[in-house]
Amino acid sequence: MDLAQENFLIPNGTFFVVLIIFVIVLVVVGKLVVPPIRKVLEEREQLVHQTHLDHRDATKSFEDAESEYRTALKGARVEATGIRDEARAKGTEQLEEMRGRATEASDAVQRETSEQLAAEGQRAASEAHAELGRLASGLASRVLGFDVASDPKLSASVDRISAKEDEKSGTVG
Repeated sequence: MDLAQENFLIPNGTFFVVLIIFVIVLVVVGKLVVPPIRKVLEEREQLVHQTHLDHRDATKSFEDAESEYRTALKGARVEATGIRDEARAKGTEQLEEMRGRATEASDAVQRETSEQLAAEGQRAASEAHAELGRLASGLASRVLGFDVASDPKLSASVDRISAKEDEKSGTVG
């Protein structure tokens, strides 16, 4: 037996053929398969990176928009409070104005009614004074038993008394 055949550490021709096939497959895989896979992986990595950047920008934009929204909401609340306070003040002012008008109207009605009542009272008093002479004559006639109006002296006295009563009511009223 040959020493080379017996030693398994010394390579034979099969080893070199397998090695050449392996190198050929390695080169083919390295040139044809790996570049498209590497390209897809790089695109995916760029897409992930871009997505991360977009997410960060979107988050910042969202936070800015939310801050702006909160600021606008606070401003709107302040404005609404101002409008509400202004409306209350205006309503109170209008209410006071209407109360003033109502008070003036009621005072005018009360004054007019008082004047009417005073005029009616004076008219009633003057009618009563006018009737006083006639009623006094009638009562005196009943008490004395004869007609006082037919006696000129007594009639003149009744007229004088009636005139004095008219003067008193004129100065008192």
